[in-house]
Amino acid sequence: MNKPVLLVVDDNPVNQKVVSALAERYGYVVVVVKSGREALDVLESREEPFHAILMDLNMPIMNGLECTKLIRELETSKNWRTPIIGVSAHTSDSCSRLCLAGGMDDYLSKPFDSSHFQSTLAHWTSGTNRPALRVLPNAPDSEENRESASA
Repeated sequence: MNKPVLLVVDDNPVNQKVVSALAERYGYVVVVVKSGREALDVLESREEPFHAILMDLNMPIMNGLECTKLIRELETSKNWRTPIIGVSAHTSDSCSRLCLAGGMDDYLSKPFDSSHFQSTLAHWTSGTNRPALRVLPNAPDSEENRESASA
C-alpha cells in the first residue's frame, strides 16, 4: 500500500521541519513548499491530488486563505477536492471559524499536540472522510439557465 502524501505550505523553515518530522513519523510522505504560489504551481502540474494539504495561514504575499480560495478554483478543473487543514499559532475559535469559512476543512493550532495532529491527519486522509467535490450551481447567465428560463 502506498503511503499518503501531504503538501505542507509554510514559509518558515523551522515549521516546515517540525511538521515534516511529525508527519513522517506517522507514515506520511511530505512535499514542502514555502509559498502559496509554489503550492499552486505544484498542484497545477500534478496528475492526482495530495491526500491532504497543511496550510500556514500567515504567509507573505499570498496568505493561506487566499491560497485556499485559488486551490478550490483549480480543483474544479481537476475534478478533485483535497482536504486543507489550516495551521496557525492562533488558538482562538474565531481563527478556526475563519479557516472553515474560507474553504478549509479543519484547523490545527501550533504548537501541535502530537496525538491530535495524528488523529486529524488520519481523519482527513482515510478514504471514508475525504471531502466530496462541491459542484457550484450554474451561473445566472449560463446557457443552460437562459434556455430553461425561456421555456
